[in-house]
Amino acid sequence: TGQEEIIVEDARHIASTTERAEIGLEGRFDVAVIDEMQMVTDEMRGWAWTQALLGLPADIIHLCGDPSIVDIVEDLCASTGDNVTVNYYHRKTDLSLSPPLKNFTKLRRGDAVIAFSRKRIIKLKRLIEEKTDWKCAVVYGALPPETRKKQALLFNDPSSGYDILIASDAIGMGLNLNIGRVIFSAVEKFDGEAFRSLTTSEVKQIGGRAGRYGTEFSEGYVTAMDKNDVKHLK
Repeated sequence: TGQEEIIVEDARHIASTTERAEIGLEGRFDVAVIDEMQMVTDEMRGWAWTQALLGLPADIIHLCGDPSIVDIVEDLCASTGDNVTVNYYHRKTDLSLSPPLKNFTKLRRGDAVIAFSRKRIIKLKRLIEEKTDWKCAVVYGALPPETRKKQALLFNDPSSGYDILIASDAIGMGLNLNIGRVIFSAVEKFDGEAFRSLTTSEVKQIGGRAGRYGTEFSEGYVTAMDKNDVKHLK
């Protein structure tokens, strides 16, 4: 991931973040899979998905992502002379927008409250634990990998007592979390230069973590604290 590297001798598969994809190796892969391909449109990180698509030395590349990027992928592959086959798949569990939460007394087990700064995440954890009987695990990008894993395990363990998750958009990148409902505490984030509204792909990527197939939740819900923020999510 850049922060953590686990080397397995004689391994036949490699898994990494897109930024660490094995570009330009002398050998070739039979198959490469690039997840979250809609990130190709991200102003800050899109370069990594473009580089992976154009640079991975693989005979076949599978791209998984939102259908909105099909045209972009087809244009990129047309420039390289590669063939594109598009397959559409349906999410195995339902995901729906629910009314605004308004206050934290309405939290329930399996909720993930989303914030976009370490300061805000810590503040929300303190507020929720002071105002309710819930205990909160926290996950954000700046946490050391081992700490992130431990916090995720606490949240996923129904006997741990940590039934609420406070997290950044890091939950949208490779963590398997037992989330029933995603609650946006805000729909704006600082992108390094200015505050801006979340993009459609960001909302889908984060909100889509609710009710994932294989978790205990057969249906996922997405909402926000404020009714105007719910309108933005819609």
